[in-house]
Amino acid sequence: MARRLEGRWRRAEATPEREVRARVKLIGSIATLVILAFACAHGPRDTKWGLVNPADADQPRHFMVLPVNLTVKTPPELNPVLDDLFGSIAGYIRGRGDTLETVSRKEATARWAESIVEVRESEALEDNFGTAMQVYIAHLAETRSFDAAISPSIAYRTTKARDKVVKWDGVFRKMKVVNLSEEAKNKGLARGLTMNIAGVSLHVMVFSPKGNLIFQKFGGLDLVHDVDMTGTEFTMNPGLSLKEGVLKENDHIDEGIGVAFDPYLPRR
Repeated sequence: MARRLEGRWRRAEATPEREVRARVKLIGSIATLVILAFACAHGPRDTKWGLVNPADADQPRHFMVLPVNLTVKTPPELNPVLDDLFGSIAGYIRGRGDTLETVSRKEATARWAESIVEVRESEALEDNFGTAMQVYIAHLAETRSFDAAISPSIAYRTTKARDKVVKWDGVFRKMKVVNLSEEAKNKGLARGLTMNIAGVSLHVMVFSPKGNLIFQKFGGLDLVHDVDMTGTEFTMNPGLSLKEGVLKENDHIDEGIGVAFDPYLPRR
């Protein structure tokens, strides 16, 4: 049975929705702490069309694409979708006429751990993530030739739904309402709904062969919850239940990937 978590009705007082909000924030903070700290420290990169020479923007390029969530912890429920998401990212890159290669998750994880150790042993380095990534990419460039390295990751993002529509990280999604009785439907209890909800986003970070960050951006992929109207005709207090089949809608995945890569690798 899906677990129902209390939500908030319109402008009503705070409710037990805090439970789901706290859970989402906790999971999201674990998954995004490192990459968001790095993003804040370095700020956005407008490397517009790419790598070294903007004149080469329309030329086919060769990318090293790292396994999804190599550098951040994946919430257990999202582990099954990592390979499919990587395939969609690879398809997007190839669809532009570019080429790519990757390394196995086992090799990539081992090398990443070695880079972390190397950074820690060097001491007095404040930006551990950035420095470790520079070390990691530089090691890859010693034995492989690529124009840039792409590190993709997925993480939860908390956002707000208004009247069943959710906008976050460049996309719009419509919430699904479940367990809506005829009485609640006749009363219009599913209309005008405003509540916090979680979405899954793709975070793309692009690095030069020397390990310097040259582009990063988020693109929204899918919602994590449905709105659960169980008992709302009595309590007027809708809740949230975990959505089945998260990250299974190919159109949404493709759109989110395109948003995350644009304008660095815009759709063709």
